[in-house]
Amino acid sequence: MKLLNKFISNLRRKKQIENYESGIHSRRTYLLSRGTPFAVTEAFRNLKATISVSIPKQEDGKGVSLLTTSTFPEEGKTTVTVNLALMFAMSKAKVVLIDADIRKGRICKYFNQKPDPGLSDYLSGQAKYEEILHQTERNPNLFVIYSGTPSPRSYELLESEAMKTLVEKLRGEFDYIIFDTPPVRLVSDALAVLPVTDGTILLTRYMRSYEHEIKVSLDTLRFAKGNVLGIVVNDYHIDSKRTKKRHSEYYSYYDNRYADQPNGKAPQSADISK
Repeated sequence: MKLLNKFISNLRRKKQIENYESGIHSRRTYLLSRGTPFAVTEAFRNLKATISVSIPKQEDGKGVSLLTTSTFPEEGKTTVTVNLALMFAMSKAKVVLIDADIRKGRICKYFNQKPDPGLSDYLSGQAKYEEILHQTERNPNLFVIYSGTPSPRSYELLESEAMKTLVEKLRGEFDYIIFDTPPVRLVSDALAVLPVTDGTILLTRYMRSYEHEIKVSLDTLRFAKGNVLGIVVNDYHIDSKRTKKRHSEYYSYYDNRYADQPNGKAPQSADISK
């Protein structure tokens, strides 16, 4: 069975590499809003809290840098990363979200913007710092650096001295620097960013990511001396009827309590819709 799973995984990896290189994507650009279910918002709040405890702020007051990656495309990595950045910004932290997928950057689609000028343009000396840093309308505490002009030299740009200088500058201006990087099993770009980050999160998708591929991804990140904080399982479905009942009762209790608020809305959604 393990050999069969590995064989299927290899076939899937080959197909996903082809899709990635040809630009085929099927992911939705989903952002938290007032209508987001309480359980979903709470999951992001818990993730934010876990990260805050795992990599506390530096003693010198400089910002903390975080990297997210996945095993393969279509595991929801970028959607989770963008919403995680929003959740940090909601807590009054000043956040910069960086699209470090110079080959196939997608964060610009979440904010209806063009990808350039962006990270690759700055690292190659084609754009100034002020030209690539964008404050979002979604939340004034959230800034974004888009991927920039696609480049075949992505790894070299990401491991350059210009990248180290940029991150040091950002640490002095922001509380959190969050990198969205390409899948670690497809390209090595995430490994080039690891040296300038304080923690790494591996995104997987429930019933889609193979155990073997997750293990290889973790080994790769740890071999490159990445501080792996943990794994986030996206799109998880509760199978047990008993567990479903408990979750339903728990969140219904809080939804009912929040319904008694003057505006009839759960307070955790108020800032997200900005």
